[in-house]
This record gives sequence, structure tokens and C-alpha cells, in this order.
Amino acid sequence: MHDYQLPLVLFTVMSQWGIGAVLALSLYQWQNQTQNAAMLSTKALRTTIALIWLIEVVGSSMSMGHLGDPLGAYRSVLGIAHSWLSREAIAFVMLNGLISLWALASWVQPHAIRRNSLFGLFCGVIGLPVILITAQIYYQMQAHPLWHTPATQISFIGTALLLGFGSMIPWLRLQGKIISNSLKVGTLVGAFLVLVGLVMRTQVPGADVASLLLWWQVIASLIIGICIVTLSHNTSFTRTSLSIISILILFSGEITGRMLFYGNVMAQAPWF
Repeated sequence: MHDYQLPLVLFTVMSQWGIGAVLALSLYQWQNQTQNAAMLSTKALRTTIALIWLIEVVGSSMSMGHLGDPLGAYRSVLGIAHSWLSREAIAFVMLNGLISLWALASWVQPHAIRRNSLFGLFCGVIGLPVILITAQIYYQMQAHPLWHTPATQISFIGTALLLGFGSMIPWLRLQGKIISNSLKVGTLVGAFLVLVGLVMRTQVPGADVASLLLWWQVIASLIIGICIVTLSHNTSFTRTSLSIISILILFSGEITGRMLFYGNVMAQAPWF
């Protein structure tokens, strides 16, 4: 399991999920701010915000598990002039601060829909280049073709959109809300980017195209993601069990895909 780098798997997938979810919820709130029937109740909105905040912050903290000396994590910011790792650390500290402010403002004044959704959209849009900073850490390693490919950036952004928008659909249906086209389009764009990343990576020598992890990602991420969009107006998603299970399956697909992303390269040790 060491080859899969589970702390980094959880860090990258969950932080990207959190960014995508902030963007998806804020876009939904912005588009429906004049439609009372589409608005989440104060309790449901606060619960949703708390879950997104936990996904983002807990996911970001998982990166600490990869450090040999977690107490020395502060030193990771010292190489900003030359290190993408330092840039990533600083970028996530700033982003998590912004998302925490958004969560606090939305919690304290949940009825300030226009202001909170605009702030959330800002956080979500800012989060996309932060994701690309993480991707650059791997892309810069020219000795590893499975990382040094545009599929890395494409897949990371795809994960954010697929999980963020795709999980918001069953969650909002669970609250009895009608799903806007923007959430469906965001999910489909995310699925398309994940698919493009998969196809590109399978063309690189050394890719494990027979791995069960890859095929589970195809089923759990792509097929389930499309099913979520297709069934977005179905009353089945008003049942708690089906909504939660669909979100967890979608999440598991991106987890296994990221495990394969790390495992294909880390299993080639020594890899520097």
C-alpha cells in the first residue's frame, strides 16, 4: 500500500473535491437566489457548508501524513522561489483561509445569498489554479512520463468538477431541490476531463491498463457520474441511502484512480 501514497491520495482528491463543491454550491445559490423554492433551508445550508469545509480542510491536512517530520512542516514554505511544493503549501494556506471565511460568513448570515455566493464563486475560481500548482509538482518530473503529461492537469481539474458538481446533485435532491442545468453540465465536463486524462495516460508506456483500480474508476467515476446526471430529476435521490451511496461510490472512483496515478510511478523505485 506504500506505493499508493494514501495520505497524498486523500489530500489531492479531497481538497479538489472541496474546491469543486464550493464552486458548485455557490453557482447554484447564485443562479437561484430569487427562487425561494430552490433555496436551501438555513439548517440544510449550514450542514452543507460544514461538510464542504470539513472535506476541504481535513483533506488538506492529510498532506501532513506524507511528511517525515510533520512538526517541521513550517519549513515547506521556505523554497517558494524555486519549489512547487512550497508554492502549493502557501497557496493552500491562503485558499483554506478564504474558504474558512466563506464558510463563516455563510454560517453567520445564511440569508445574504448574493454576497456569500459571489464570495464562494471567487474561492472556487481561485481554487482551480491552486489545483494546477499541485499538478505542476508531478508534471515537472520529466523522468516519469506517466506524470509528465497534460493528463495530470486535466485529471486533477476533472476530479474537482466531477466530485464537486456530481456530489451536489444527489445532495440537493435529498433536500427536495430541483437541479439546475449548470450542475449537470459541470458534472459532465468533469467526467469528460477525467475520461480524457485516462485515455491520454493509457497511451504512455508503463501505464497499467489491466489494473482493477482503473476499471473501478471507469465504473464508479464515469458511469456513476453519468447516471447521477441522467437521474438528477428522479425521485429516487430523495431517499437518503441512495443519495449517500452514490456520492460515496463517486468518491471511491476518484480515490482508486488517484491510487493508480501514484502507484504506477512509485512502484518503479528507485524513482529519482
